[in-house]
Amino acid sequence: MSHPGASTPPRVVFGAILFNHAGELREALESVLGQTFRDFAIILVDDCSTDETPQICAEYAALDPRVTYVANTERLGMIGNSVRAFELARQRYSGAEYFAWASDHDLWHPRWLQQMVDTLDSHPDVVLAYPKNRRIGRAGEILARKPWAFDTFGITDAWARVNWSVRKMSAGNMVYGLYRVEALAAAGVYRRVLVPDRLLMTELAVLGQFKQVPEVLWYRRWYGRIFSLGRQRANFFPGRRPLYMYLPWWFTHGVVLFWNFAVEGHAAPRLSKSAGARLAIRYLLLSGIFHLWQSLRALRQNVLERIEPLRPHERRLRLMSREIWRRGPYDWTWSHMKPHVGAKAQKKARARLKKRVKSAAFESVRMPGLALLRWVRAIPVVRRRVIPSLLKQELDQIPAAPHAEAMQRELERLKKSDGPILIGPWVGEVGFELLYWIPFLNWALKEYGLDQRRLIVVSRGGARPWYRHLTSEYVDVFELFTLAEYREANEARWDKAGHQKQYDVAQMDQDIVARARKHLGLAHAELLHPSVMYKLLRFYWFEKAGVRLLTRHTEYRALVPMERSAALQDLPSEYVAVRFYFRPSFPDTPENRRFAADVIRSIGRETPVVLLNTGLQLDDHEDLNPADSRVYRVDHLMALERNLEVQTEIISHARAFVGTYGGLAYLAPLYGVPSISFYSTEAELIPAHLDTAWRLARTLNVPVVSVPTGAAGWLRFVLASADHPEVTAMAR
Repeated sequence: MSHPGASTPPRVVFGAILFNHAGELREALESVLGQTFRDFAIILVDDCSTDETPQICAEYAALDPRVTYVANTERLGMIGNSVRAFELARQRYSGAEYFAWASDHDLWHPRWLQQMVDTLDSHPDVVLAYPKNRRIGRAGEILARKPWAFDTFGITDAWARVNWSVRKMSAGNMVYGLYRVEALAAAGVYRRVLVPDRLLMTELAVLGQFKQVPEVLWYRRWYGRIFSLGRQRANFFPGRRPLYMYLPWWFTHGVVLFWNFAVEGHAAPRLSKSAGARLAIRYLLLSGIFHLWQSLRALRQNVLERIEPLRPHERRLRLMSREIWRRGPYDWTWSHMKPHVGAKAQKKARARLKKRVKSAAFESVRMPGLALLRWVRAIPVVRRRVIPSLLKQELDQIPAAPHAEAMQRELERLKKSDGPILIGPWVGEVGFELLYWIPFLNWALKEYGLDQRRLIVVSRGGARPWYRHLTSEYVDVFELFTLAEYREANEARWDKAGHQKQYDVAQMDQDIVARARKHLGLAHAELLHPSVMYKLLRFYWFEKAGVRLLTRHTEYRALVPMERSAALQDLPSEYVAVRFYFRPSFPDTPENRRFAADVIRSIGRETPVVLLNTGLQLDDHEDLNPADSRVYRVDHLMALERNLEVQTEIISHARAFVGTYGGLAYLAPLYGVPSISFYSTEAELIPAHLDTAWRLARTLNVPVVSVPTGAAGWLRFVLASADHPEVTAMAR
């Protein structure tokens, strides 16, 4: 049969084998249909999918005449479905020269088909052409593994090609290449055996050469380590499984090769029956040894994954064995014995022993001392009172200038570097992030001209909107950590440092950066860590430097406005955003609970109230939950990875923000929203933060008021006639 709507059949036919990958199917089909070489057809063979695959296939078949959709009446499994795709291609397009399988989840570069056709056209001895490929993750991100390279181009001896293929090929990376139809048919397509792609590549290696195009033109979606013989038995043979499925795969391969080459003579005239018998026996032995090596390697990996402390010892043993193999047993043994022979060696040994004894004695005192210090630092009064006092005393002895110079050197280094820059990770308080970190970044990026295209922000809880004016690249910590992992790591960071500030790159920061790089597929990335800002501005916070230190290294700007999303359609058009939570400056006392409830009730008489409780406990700030039915709650929208984004959107469209003095009170003015916040324990406040909030309000020309709860009576007296309903309500 010929290609529909054409006088001649297409040169290439794709056989797409489909089963329950509707989520990636459209993207895969678009990448195939978008090839620059247009003379092809594609047959979609659906193996009884239970998702939306049939509807998607019918849609593409109706849109493009090159697409044919066929649905199996019963489940065939991967082998049966692959064979049927090839048979349908030969029946419908009998004149096609080349064939390729297509999956329902991988991606093809637009020049993939053109390059493969050119390769087969140029080299008649090549039976299979395929490109280099890269692995991609579930979301399409490039994974770190390097492209795999292998071919047999130029090897004319059949056994040499088979020998080289058994030891070096990766059949899963080759099977989705472009085949000559006659060669693929002669190789039997897919035999009904385990690991059928290796057997197919072996038979093809007898028939001709493999040629790899040295470009990355195929992107293989990777779901992790999913290969197992049990899984193949289930997926390849969904019905009754033949008993030989439980024999070693390399044994069944050898038997199949012996039957095809030695008995049936399928490789003639390239290979005689006697040569075919020898090749099958040699393959049986070689693949058996290869399988044993693979099994031992897999066993080693499993043991190391289960018993992690063995990994460095195993690596040391492997390196030692390589060195013995390279240098020889005698030379290696003598080189390791020589430093321990003679009077000089004995003197060094005594010195080493003495040093180790001293070190052991020191550690015997140091370790209990550190444990005691950690216990003392865990005491709340020490963490909140003693440690800040000691920091102030330390700062008395250290001028700010060296830290300013260190900060400048770090920013100059980043400017001269190339490649991506991870900004963060930020895991500290919201208030410090809004009031200092983002303004510091505004100044630093402008002052040192860092390319915004290189920047990748790493923060947590959906803080993406706060950085839109800096870069569009953002990674959320909660995409990398579960809530339990985050809490455990954060508590360990607090226990070790004694506070929440990011003065140094902690182990938690290193883990976040490592996971972010893996998530983004980056082999290397520079880091602009918050410690650069913390170490500098702490002199201002603890009143060891003037306000000029702040104004010279920050720039306050309004944040990019947010569109009102459909998720907030149930909220009123006008409202006051309220968030009361307990912290040292607003402790959990009956008086503060009554005060917050009264404020919410008073505002609710005049205008709707939206309560910004998250329902999440990420740090030492506990939400207050008033029993008032006249407020709108949005707890159901507060997903772990976007709770700050939801709160930001609500605040940005509010008439005003009212709540506890702290983080969100600084967010409101950045969106032009008036902010009124309360505290009850003035001793827990740092005056510098109040001053900075006042400067923020003056810069952006937005009302920002921080009031002690004891002044509520004066508010009632002075502000009773204020214009804003929310202020009037509080005054009553």
